[in-house]
Amino acid sequence: MEITSLGLSSLLINSRDKILLSNPNDLVNQNRASAIKKSDIATFSNSDHSEYLNTSFREDIKLVQGPGEYEIANYYITGIPTAVQENGLPNGAVNTVYLIRSEGLVLCHLGLLSQHLTPTQLELLRQTQILIAPIAPGGTLSFGEIQEIMSAIQPRILIPLEYNAEKTSETNLKFLSEVGASDAQPVTRFNVTETNLPAELQTVILNEQS
Repeated sequence: MEITSLGLSSLLINSRDKILLSNPNDLVNQNRASAIKKSDIATFSNSDHSEYLNTSFREDIKLVQGPGEYEIANYYITGIPTAVQENGLPNGAVNTVYLIRSEGLVLCHLGLLSQHLTPTQLELLRQTQILIAPIAPGGTLSFGEIQEIMSAIQPRILIPLEYNAEKTSETNLKFLSEVGASDAQPVTRFNVTETNLPAELQTVILNEQS
């Protein structure tokens, strides 16, 4: 499995040549059009958020836009609903946390998570091997709250994502210090299999795909 970043909260997961695109947004549409055209599946954590507008998908792309169970190609996707606490979004807006299974791996994309998870939700996420989490302040969880989730579910790999591009460098440094990964070196793409998962937590910083 290969994972690459498109910036903000969007990334690509390539599993056996089937490509899943998470949280396509305006910036991605403008600068990463070729990646969108190659994608087979797109998941949306919060379609009410202004960043998550979509205009240039292939006609046959499969869209996953909320809670539920989905089996598409070689992906098994579980969408878990959480409330959104953010100004400017409608009452009742939902952030969907996605569990994504493929190739014997279990990934969890927290999306725009802005509230504590319930014990039941945490129990569902305990199978997570690769945690994909927001790290920029404002509308999402604090570093401490993300660490609480990590302590509860014990992932093997952490991939932090950015929501505020202007503060990427400062935010990365602070977060990496908090999780004890100050020496993590950014990579353009990350390849992982069920057999090469690290024994201890590894933090992976992804450069944006050009």
